Amino acid sequence: MAQPMTVDEFNEYDSYTVQDWEKMWNDGQLGSMTSKFHPMMVKFHEMIIQSDRHNRVFVPLCGNSLDLLWLARKGCSVVGSECVAFACQNFFTENQIPYEIRALDGIDGNVYCSKDEKLDIRIFQCDHYQLSPRIVGYPLDSVWDRGAFNSVPMKRRAEYVQHMSTLLTSSATVLVAVSEYEIVSEGDANHDIPTAEEGIYIAFKPLASVELIERSITERHEFENQVMEVGEILFKVKFN
Repeated sequence: MAQPMTVDEFNEYDSYTVQDWEKMWNDGQLGSMTSKFHPMMVKFHEMIIQSDRHNRVFVPLCGNSLDLLWLARKGCSVVGSECVAFACQNFFTENQIPYEIRALDGIDGNVYCSKDEKLDIRIFQCDHYQLSPRIVGYPLDSVWDRGAFNSVPMKRRAEYVQHMSTLLTSSATVLVAVSEYEIVSEGDANHDIPTAEEGIYIAFKPLASVELIERSITERHEFENQVMEVGEILFKVKFN
């Protein structure tokens, strides 16, 4: 089910800044991100995790997503990017994973590193667009993007896609899950906002092949005695 939004609501969301995200984290509005592993990732993980190699998986704009833990338990080296320090700290404390913080060399920010020898997880808390294979230590083999693309303002999506391509190996596979939305109300009839699916093709098609894998209801939220279902679309992307 597509999430209903007015043009004004979409434009407000599309204009969120780092400061807005930081405030929402600090106010406790985003803590529910830790509630479960994403069902699409679990179902289609073999597209980004190869059984015959050690996998280095990138999770952009990861927040405190529990998916990082699931991937690490599969034996992957997991690299996340996140702009808000609170979210990085919260991931490790909520999951009771000992960690250390190291200053980054060459850019402003820190990297939060698991001290659990069985869990290879690092979250880079910095400007996402300043990450590079040099900063990370190696190019990434695959990407799990759940919600990151959705959160990038439309005017920066081409930059987001171009930057992602610089972080990956030539054979990397990207899985992108985006929430569906529907622009509603009669006054919004003449808007030019692309659908979630159109947004993916507009941003990725110049540099990559895009394949729609699945549409699914992935979450159900109860709010004011009503149940809201969240529909998502999963895409597989391969850069040219």
